[in-house]
Amino acid sequence: MSAQSSVENIPPTVPQTSGGAKTKRPKASRKKPNPAKKDLLFRTVGESLASQLFSHSKLDNTCTCCALAADHQRDQGFLLPPAAHPTHDARSRRCGSSCCGSSSSSQTLVEPTSDSDALSSRYSSNTYGRSSSESSLPLGRAGFVPLSTSTSLPQINLPDRDQMDNAEALERLAGRYGKVSHMVILDRSYNFFLNKARTGALCYKVQNQVAIVAGDPLCEPYLFPNILDEFKAYRKQFHWGIAFMGASDSLVKHARQQRWTTLQFGAERVLNPMTNDVLMERSGKRIIVQNKQLLNPDKGGITLGAYAPANGADPSLQSELMGIYESWRHQRNQAAATAQAFITVYNPFDFPNLMIYIYTRGPDGVANGFAALRRVGANEGYHLDPCIAAPGAPKGISDLLAYAAMALLNQMNISYLSLGYEPLTILGDVTGLPSTIEKITRSLYRHTFQRLPIGGKKAYHDKFRPDPFLDSELYLVFPSGVPGLRHMLAMVHMANISIRKLVRSEAKSASHKESPGEDR
Repeated sequence: MSAQSSVENIPPTVPQTSGGAKTKRPKASRKKPNPAKKDLLFRTVGESLASQLFSHSKLDNTCTCCALAADHQRDQGFLLPPAAHPTHDARSRRCGSSCCGSSSSSQTLVEPTSDSDALSSRYSSNTYGRSSSESSLPLGRAGFVPLSTSTSLPQINLPDRDQMDNAEALERLAGRYGKVSHMVILDRSYNFFLNKARTGALCYKVQNQVAIVAGDPLCEPYLFPNILDEFKAYRKQFHWGIAFMGASDSLVKHARQQRWTTLQFGAERVLNPMTNDVLMERSGKRIIVQNKQLLNPDKGGITLGAYAPANGADPSLQSELMGIYESWRHQRNQAAATAQAFITVYNPFDFPNLMIYIYTRGPDGVANGFAALRRVGANEGYHLDPCIAAPGAPKGISDLLAYAAMALLNQMNISYLSLGYEPLTILGDVTGLPSTIEKITRSLYRHTFQRLPIGGKKAYHDKFRPDPFLDSELYLVFPSGVPGLRHMLAMVHMANISIRKLVRSEAKSASHKESPGEDR
């Protein structure tokens, strides 16, 4: 008999007291099991969206991308970071369903360049129109979506081989050095300037004979002087001034060395999808409850989808999402009785290989909202804009999309999701202005922005709990020193601030003050 079996056959000993009375046998100590890991909604949402983006298999005629309810738990193994997947061509990365497209990612998806862009391209070989395709630039960070290399660029926008090379260089620079201020690369009213060495670029728009540059130059900081000198020579042909809107600390450091004027006018608010309190359900309970109700098939019936044009273009889906954007813009403009600041008009599909889109569909299968995620290589993250619901969509769609964007980036191990600009109600740090002019400038700024509807933007950002350690300052920079009237008017136009609406708002405010009986 084995030692083990002999031990098992020994009858249990009953402890006794000295009087022979039996005592109660002590209860066996049971080790408390570890509490089950809470099944957080973001894990299911993130895994669902990631599987749609990076799954390379086809399951019969069923498309996993079509209508996968995010609250439906799926049996999955460990999801590899996207960067760990081998590179496949567009066809192998697309699903066979019509919802996932049927054309290659190098197809032209946007309208021909605008007249203003074409005119600009005649002025200099360094300044040219828009391309609808992106080329890859590996940043070497684990967890990033590998950008596919487009095999062709739209011939209609690029008349010769030099322009082809310029476009490819621009795409590479935008992927590597893009920041939140470069969101205007999706706005076709902006032009690009590329230096002769093709190592740097500027994105700018001319207002009141001033070239307003969006953000920092798209290059390494040590190249700032070189590209700005080249652009200065180019500007002299047209007698343009220059100013910067949305410059970061990198350019401001150079500006202060040159004794340029700098004004801190805003901040960039950033979410960390790896630690966000709303995502981890440590706060924002209303958002979580609302999302669960929307995703419940018996209640909201909303489904989530993810689309990366680099994995295969879907013109039909893009047309559907563009329709949402246009109807949203129309409704916003109709409802805007006051001046709107810092509003950019996008063509969301102009740089497809830098983009990921998350969209929602109602129970009827019709798309009713979408969020665009643009790669910001300088911060190794993404910028969320636009994030919108179609007119008439259920309440909470835009919140669900922002939440889903965080959930997807969490799966991709990305810790940077920019919410964009948040203008300050009063100017922050100011350098390069005489004290008297600085006081006047601060007073004018405060008076102007008190009449702009920017408070709602801050409240919307705050409810998603941005990470204060990731926030950064944004500046206006005037290389000419004290900005003149021409420069200030150009900035006002660039910020989409309507002086006419401001005057109306001022007059309305004054009339209210003269009505003592009015209930405010």
